[in-house]
Amino acid sequence: MNERTPLLQVEEFSGGYVDGIDIIHDVALDLYQDEILTIIGPNGAGKSTLLKAIVGALPFERGRRWFQGEDVSGWSTPRMIASGVGYVPQVDNVFTSMSIRENLEMGGYMRKTGLRERIAEVLAMFPDLEGRPRERASRLSGGQRQMLAMARALMLDPVMLCLDEPTAALSPAARGELLARIYNIHMSGVGILMVEQNATEALVWSDRAVVMVDGDKALEGTGLDMLTSADVGRAFLGQGDGEGFTIEEGGLT
Repeated sequence: MNERTPLLQVEEFSGGYVDGIDIIHDVALDLYQDEILTIIGPNGAGKSTLLKAIVGALPFERGRRWFQGEDVSGWSTPRMIASGVGYVPQVDNVFTSMSIRENLEMGGYMRKTGLRERIAEVLAMFPDLEGRPRERASRLSGGQRQMLAMARALMLDPVMLCLDEPTAALSPAARGELLARIYNIHMSGVGILMVEQNATEALVWSDRAVVMVDGDKALEGTGLDMLTSADVGRAFLGQGDGEGFTIEEGGLT
């Protein structure tokens, strides 16, 4: 259906944290640069495990991955980042003892030129941070820290940004503002791969979505498809009790 080359391709990914015990099972997905792809599912579904394996932060038992058409199956996280992948983990994603500007300088440490100019460009994307570069990160709100973490990941001009539950523990207002910032980043030409627990809000902004259940990819479709799916609604979006769902013939029951 889509003849252009994916930015990211993942094929038959299986693995986990302990040798021989798989948390994710034969997962395949594609991400294109002109889209936001969101991975949703219940706690323990393997969403963050999959994201960590994709960015090279976790080894995988089987499968391959391609980035911009190149086989990067054995690449480490630093090599992935140097090649155009930004990664924002859920926790410990900023240096709280450093200022906003110092965090951005750390994010751009591999830049050979244009550090000052890139800091100015990145800060302009986040008005909450732009006027306070000397503010210590420990004094920022939860939403502002997440913005700083994303800003730091943008310092090396990535073409793909991987976000692990960026709205976790944020207020509804902060979630909405952060998701709007993520959309703006995407519109600047960055493909977004995002794991999210707050599924309803994230799906509104998503071009496509993948539903993970018990380490398997259970469903895939557009963000609108997922929002209007009765199966997804019952299981994840609070439309019914969401109890007792299983994978059956590629769907949820």
